[in-house]
Amino acid sequence: MFINVQELESGAELEQLSQLLEMTGENYTDLQSEEVEQQVTQIILRRENESSKEYNARLDRFLFYIQFLGNTSVIEDEIRRLQALQKSRKGLAERLKSMILYRLQVNRIDKIETPKHTLKVLDKGGRLPLELDWDEKEDLDKFPPEFVKAKTTQSVDKTKIIKHLEAGGTLTWARLLERGKRLSIK
Repeated sequence: MFINVQELESGAELEQLSQLLEMTGENYTDLQSEEVEQQVTQIILRRENESSKEYNARLDRFLFYIQFLGNTSVIEDEIRRLQALQKSRKGLAERLKSMILYRLQVNRIDKIETPKHTLKVLDKGGRLPLELDWDEKEDLDKFPPEFVKAKTTQSVDKTKIIKHLEAGGTLTWARLLERGKRLSIK
């Protein structure tokens, strides 16, 4: 899906960027290659005899394009729309199947065959359904112990480890690392 954004006007730097992205495809680890780094450097750095106005306009277009790539709200909206459509269609199919099942049961029909399909009323498989008189979370103490399953979960408390190290404590098996750098584009 191509989205026409006026601020993403054509220019040599965006053509270079397109070539760069086509070279890497979906394999973003290729962005570390020397050739790719040289192309990014040519896009970012000011060129000889280039006015400040031209440089700023070129760099603004490039940075806006990066922001555009990072803004996935359009994609997220489309995903939500498709998920809603999927849920709606599945729900409709289930309702239609329930209606057919009800009609077959009311009319005591166990099987219908057509040249392409066969409808059968079958018993559900799997474990038998269970109904409890007590709430399995709120009334747990009312159940006999042999019918209660205990779960214990252990995990490392990284927050405590960080606080311990920040307070000057030492651990031979853990250390604080430096935060990395990030680029802010506003």
